[in-house]
Amino acid sequence: MSFLNKPYETYERPGLVVSYKVAASTQMNKGALLGLDASGYAIPVDQATYNSKFIGIAAESVDNSVGAAGAKSVNVTKSGSFVFKAGESAAQANLGMTALATSDWEVVTSASGLTNSIAVGTVVGLETTSTGAAGYRIRIDSKTL
Repeated sequence: MSFLNKPYETYERPGLVVSYKVAASTQMNKGALLGLDASGYAIPVDQATYNSKFIGIAAESVDNSVGAAGAKSVNVTKSGSFVFKAGESAAQANLGMTALATSDWEVVTSASGLTNSIAVGTVVGLETTSTGAAGYRIRIDSKTL
């Protein structure tokens, strides 16, 4: 095993926003919960279809519906807290619980009825979504790849 004996450049990049290649025949909207498919391409989270690995929140809308896998990229936010629609009755008692995705914009705190349990963050507050629905503010930092 060798040790550094002089400075080494690691090409550091702030990791708050990271670019991922998008899966073929895929469209995603800004604000969507995103994951990786089995081939390592970005897809909108869908617990009924994919047991994907959560990577963060789409920072932009991308349409790769006619492109090959990797033809387009999406910028993904990997840190912070965001408000998503609560797919259950949002309750104060759910603060501190793990948020699980039911779709690319809805979360719950119970895995009951989910085909795949995809953890996307921790519930840190109860808020109304930008569409007027009851929602959870979730902190994603500890759940992103």
